[in-house]
Amino acid sequence: MRPIALALAAWFGVLLAAWGARADGLTPAEADRLARAETVVRTESIERNGRRYVGGVAYAILDTSPADLEALLVNDEAWRRIMPKARSACRVGTEGGDALVEMTHGTPLLQATYTIRVRREAHNVRFWLDPRRPHDIEDAWGFLRAVPRPDGRTLVTYGVLIDMGPGLLRDLFEERVRAVALTVPDRVRDLLLERSATSVRASR
Repeated sequence: MRPIALALAAWFGVLLAAWGARADGLTPAEADRLARAETVVRTESIERNGRRYVGGVAYAILDTSPADLEALLVNDEAWRRIMPKARSACRVGTEGGDALVEMTHGTPLLQATYTIRVRREAHNVRFWLDPRRPHDIEDAWGFLRAVPRPDGRTLVTYGVLIDMGPGLLRDLFEERVRAVALTVPDRVRDLLLERSATSVRASR
């Protein structure tokens, strides 16, 4: 890994860890929204070393356990369902115990493909773009963290930063991409509800 990539990895590791700890610093209004099963979103824009990243962090409380959530996320089809505008998600290999997943997002007219490296840790999934493989965006980093609550539910924290690279794609779609990127906790909730409804129907 190049020195600049190592520096960025260390910097994002600190930043994303800080994001994950922010749940304790939510305002009373944000905490009330979480308790009402709403999603709390905080956006972020960062410019560093000539790069521009947009994204943020989203919090949601889901009616599931961290173990059940982790079991869901080992499935490539689940990744396709929870990642916004994803047309496909295909595991293309492993490296150092990490999964390599090729993602394609977009519409029939405009698509972006890249490969992310997915690392699973205790109640935590981290991912970042693999720059050695073809990629239609410049860079991406993120995580999804699941923390059990005393009431049996799970606090999910999702953070992401995306550098779309200079040019027309950034000019036209950067804000739209940021907005949909932070809907992941809502998409996880919808998928869990769908799985639960399917299980209920199957048991009848």
